[in-house]
Amino acid sequence: MPLSILSKRFAVFANDTRLGFRLVSRKWKQLDRTQRKRIELSAVLSLLPLSAAIAALAAVPTAFQLDESQMRPVIEAVATPSIAEQVAELVAREDTHVREVRVQRGETLAALFSRLGIDDASALRFAQTDASARALVRLAPGRFIQANITSDGRLRWLKAHGAGELDGVLATSRVLTLDRNSTAAQVFRVSESDVALERRVELKAGEVRGSLFGATDEADIPDAVAQQMVDALESEIDFHRDLQRGNRFRVIYEALYASGEYLRAGRLLAVEFEVGAKRVSAYWFANGSKHGGFYAADGRSLKQAFLRSPLVYTRVSSGFSSSRTHPIFGYDAAHRGVDYAAAAGTAVRAIAEGVVLFAGWQRGYGNVVEIQHDGKHASLYAHLQSIAPGLRQGVRIGQSDVVGAVGMTGWATGPHLHFELKVHDIHVNPLTAELPSAQPLAPTQLSSFAASAAPLREQLALLERVSIAFDRPR
Repeated sequence: MPLSILSKRFAVFANDTRLGFRLVSRKWKQLDRTQRKRIELSAVLSLLPLSAAIAALAAVPTAFQLDESQMRPVIEAVATPSIAEQVAELVAREDTHVREVRVQRGETLAALFSRLGIDDASALRFAQTDASARALVRLAPGRFIQANITSDGRLRWLKAHGAGELDGVLATSRVLTLDRNSTAAQVFRVSESDVALERRVELKAGEVRGSLFGATDEADIPDAVAQQMVDALESEIDFHRDLQRGNRFRVIYEALYASGEYLRAGRLLAVEFEVGAKRVSAYWFANGSKHGGFYAADGRSLKQAFLRSPLVYTRVSSGFSSSRTHPIFGYDAAHRGVDYAAAAGTAVRAIAEGVVLFAGWQRGYGNVVEIQHDGKHASLYAHLQSIAPGLRQGVRIGQSDVVGAVGMTGWATGPHLHFELKVHDIHVNPLTAELPSAQPLAPTQLSSFAASAAPLREQLALLERVSIAFDRPR
């Protein structure tokens, strides 16, 4: 092929390349840093074959080096991949994210979709009405859910994994998958399968630059692990007020794989957090029980026997008082609990394990649940929009189990939770009452804990040294 024709073809290719990048420039600017890094890596890998082809052409002798008799013109149409199409495809592929949660007690499918960030009426309608998807409606508490969602909330696929036991040996997991089937007349389809599971240990480190969950996302730590970090250290760190930019953390956790592919996060094994000059850590220890718990480096239990608040994120709108003016009737009366302002539908959780004394309607309280926790503590949750399904007198309930949703039933002027705490049938201020701590490890268990935590402490120390080495200026 004459050199002049070859030059023209390269000029056309270069022009197409420039046009391609202009077409996707606007979309590119909308992506965050993490998405850009992933696309850049994919684009580089996809262009490697093209680079090799150019290098090969450069190595071919030119017409000036060949004898005229050796030159045989060959004309062949070569389909040159469109750079614009390749990058656009990569951008579209990155325009989704995967969320993972566990089903809460009494949670409806609509509430689950909302918590996952799914805004897809057709997907919810299919899951609620299609016979093949009925198992989704009967989700058991603790079942692990994964969802692939577009940036505008549309569902790509949803996987419901068998709940299993995090501390048991999981050989297989039954998976129910609902995915969007755009090539068929039916928009969605449901399938079930058994997958063999493999446990691996992951080590990650991160630094807070804004929010905690923003930092864990940047460190590629699953949401389920980030939530376990909060649960493990919430008695040591106020994650609303204590966190500052520059705080560092390190985690060790289990990850479950199926056929070599990442399936989901498992148990958090250890976490270490630096908050200013304070360094706190938590280590998982089975403690010879079915569920186990998190302990400090000295073997002190980090589990709170009682939660201070039945709501995760809220503010107090009316405190405990021996006398206050009733907001509806205007007379002065004791306010024997605390009112928490929260949006209607917000999940209300039990502050400790116990037995339900009452679940139903009580005049001014509206929908109310009362729980006896031990020989002397009892709690009450009033004005509920709804009570968790299956909750009735005599039912045992665990700490943090959902008892209902915030509402304004009974005598209420707006959505809020009225919460009461009693000790030996005497009302006390829930915000200041002395609450019992968890059972400490027995002396005979401390040596087992030390042996279990030692390798995790070494791994956290190694992870810290590696992180510091990478942070040094080069």
